[in-house]
Amino acid sequence: MNPLLNNINEYLVCSECQKEFESGMTDFGTLKEYSKIDAGFTNEGFQIWCRRHDHNVCYINFEGNELSTDLRCIIASSSD
Repeated sequence: MNPLLNNINEYLVCSECQKEFESGMTDFGTLKEYSKIDAGFTNEGFQIWCRRHDHNVCYINFEGNELSTDLRCIIASSSD
């Protein structure tokens, strides 16, 4: 398994987006398409933010620890 390819098993989604999607309030095909998520580093850690509802989805505080981060872009070939 290459950790730089998309190996996500469960996507993080906004609970409000999920409620709206599951109640049929949207015509989007999937919850992943409906979600408007920003993800990025903060001064203390990493945050996932819902742009649609303007609130936090997940916050990871590194508690001062420096974690290994790889920001290279690996493009999967069609045979992957």
